[in-house]
Amino acid sequence: MATIGESAMESREDIPLKSGRKGSRLCSWDEEFFGGSKFINISFAILSLIITVALLVQIYYGDYQVTPHGSVATDSRECSAVGTSILKKGGNAVDAAIASALCLAVVNPHVTGLDASGQILVYNHRTRLNPIVIDFYNKQFSSKSLPRLLIALVYVHKKYGKVSWEDLVDPAATIARNGFLISNNLALSAASTKAMSLFVGTLEAGQKLQMPRLSAYLQRIGNSSVKELYNYVHSLNIPMEYTSTVSQFKEYSVFVPGNSEIALPLFANLQKINSTNVTIPDTAKPPHVLKFVEVTKRTYDEYKIVEKFYKGTSSNVAVMDLNDNYVSLITGMTSPFGTGNLTNEGYLLDTDVQSKFPSRLPLIVTDTNYVCGKRIALGITDVATASQIILSLVLPNANATSSIEAPRFNILDNGAIGIEEGHLPAYSQDVLGALKSYFKEGIEFMKEPYSSCNVVEKYAEELNSHSDSRGGGISSRF
Repeated sequence: MATIGESAMESREDIPLKSGRKGSRLCSWDEEFFGGSKFINISFAILSLIITVALLVQIYYGDYQVTPHGSVATDSRECSAVGTSILKKGGNAVDAAIASALCLAVVNPHVTGLDASGQILVYNHRTRLNPIVIDFYNKQFSSKSLPRLLIALVYVHKKYGKVSWEDLVDPAATIARNGFLISNNLALSAASTKAMSLFVGTLEAGQKLQMPRLSAYLQRIGNSSVKELYNYVHSLNIPMEYTSTVSQFKEYSVFVPGNSEIALPLFANLQKINSTNVTIPDTAKPPHVLKFVEVTKRTYDEYKIVEKFYKGTSSNVAVMDLNDNYVSLITGMTSPFGTGNLTNEGYLLDTDVQSKFPSRLPLIVTDTNYVCGKRIALGITDVATASQIILSLVLPNANATSSIEAPRFNILDNGAIGIEEGHLPAYSQDVLGALKSYFKEGIEFMKEPYSSCNVVEKYAEELNSHSDSRGGGISSRF
């Protein structure tokens, strides 16, 4: 990775960036285009004009910020910032994803943890080869092994990492030791699952929670060499590695893990939706929402999604770096707080579900025809969520923030249509009335916390990101 300049500034999605220079040359004009003596006089005149305008703009607006070199989107403001701090150190997208995932295992123990399972997609847009998948779902572990997320992160770091292992683990260990503010989602999950007794003190939103045992364990893991840690990787727990599979949706390539059982119904649902000629203004109208729900409900019935898959919990990390490395990492447990059993090392155990498959997926979406077209990294929890978000993101003039924050429906285990009661913006009364009158199973209003989806997207050299408010995070850019 090229050295990242010290002028790069850190930013958050809630602080808009002013325009500035590009950090990558993939989609820039060829510099030879401006060569040739006939342009010299014009160039001097244009340069003088640009300098004058730039000085006036700087006087009026103040110093400009550099266009982001990289971005990280997670369900935690702290963990997104941890990721971009690694990018600033010269790390790549994989390094940032590792550090962010470890941070999330500390601050969001209700949805992820060191024993969480999941998948990672690693993609480089300059080579345009299909993303590599690293899958650490449903592996066997002995008492002398490391938990599955750690095994996976050690494995992916050995293969792709640049920054030292210690530097990637240290932020999470520090946060666990110094404490962090309990999020509203963590407090709600603890109250609904009666998990209040798992940690020292009460789990109330806004209170500080410290995890000294987990911090000590992470510190010890961080001080271990990758060689030492890799000794824990053996035939029973080594993550599976393979290439992704792809399906076309409108003008985009949608990459998912190749052997994922949930990919087939997702692709089938996208193909059904593809025949719908919809625009952004239509997506909020009753006929479109009704058609979308009808198509998706039919897919759920045809593929017996409720019977074959479990939703569990999920937490996704989306990263893009200066060299057009894109990573989508999704982790989760079979239920909030896993089994509810806290180890001596301070992390929660999870269990394997042999009879069902997880419905969560990491995704990379790229423009099929244009190398500088839109590229998206995100992670989703189920077919209904994925279909709604992918459609919204790839529509012309789509906005990442409005696409992620838009109201969305769920297909519940009992066949009813689930609507997020407390999320804003919400469906209109016309939409709700149409859904109630059409679906005999009815609609149910779901309580918080809701599943979230975080996204980083790039169009030409412009980088944008958004962390879903449902997860309580804020993305970070620098």
